[in-house]
Amino acid sequence: MKIRLLALCWIITSAAGGALAERAQVSVKGDPATQGGSLPWAVAASLSEPTDRYPHDVLGRIPSFTRLSVTAQVCSGCAAPVITGHLTLTAPLVFEDVAPRLWDVTGDGRPEVVVVQSHADLGARLTVWALREADATDAPLFSLLAATDYIGTRFRWLAPLGQGDFTGDGKTDIAYVETPHLGRTLRLVGLEGDRLVERGSLADVTNHRIGEEVIAGGVRDCGGTAEAVLASSDWRRMVAVSWDSGGLISRDLGPLAAQPDWAKALTCPR
Repeated sequence: MKIRLLALCWIITSAAGGALAERAQVSVKGDPATQGGSLPWAVAASLSEPTDRYPHDVLGRIPSFTRLSVTAQVCSGCAAPVITGHLTLTAPLVFEDVAPRLWDVTGDGRPEVVVVQSHADLGARLTVWALREADATDAPLFSLLAATDYIGTRFRWLAPLGQGDFTGDGKTDIAYVETPHLGRTLRLVGLEGDRLVERGSLADVTNHRIGEEVIAGGVRDCGGTAEAVLASSDWRRMVAVSWDSGGLISRDLGPLAAQPDWAKALTCPR
């Protein structure tokens, strides 16, 4: 309970920084005592320090940011059980995302931090940041664990969708849409060393429209394997994408007419 209260106080402090800080939404994961996780354990993350040095404006009023902050429980019963670490990017890099996400990418039960990073000349890539080990007290609280390649062109972006075991091999996969306004390609990647390596792809789907401040759709698990829920390329239909016979396949979920349709699609059928 103490961990949750500390995380909540930190969220309120961040929101008090103004409208731009509020738009860098904070993700919160359950505390390690209830999850059975090892320390350090990320409990919150946010983006701050807005910048105009990469004027892509793909997320409407949400700007690019230069600072990633992560709050974690680092010890139990000590004087300072929860600390916050910060990382500030220098040019030509920025964070270009609606929020960091706390996802378990390694499969060790602890959440990592997943966020989109963009390069002024090379466009976006997906990055995963991991907390230090418990005995590495002299190291930074978190550091880059793995990343995809940059898309390769300025002002080209990707929209994270979700994570889960798509292939049924017991390993975590991350789903995102590369260039959701142009190429509209769903990519499935997994952790291999210091890289996120592609495991499958599917064209003609999307999860974001230019100027919107939210990323639509998500990932659901209705029977042991993950399934991506997103929109057709023309935003008229919702589709579910799953793994079958070594690749990704899609099936129609019905018309996409209003925001509540997403909640319905992400709910597993009874």
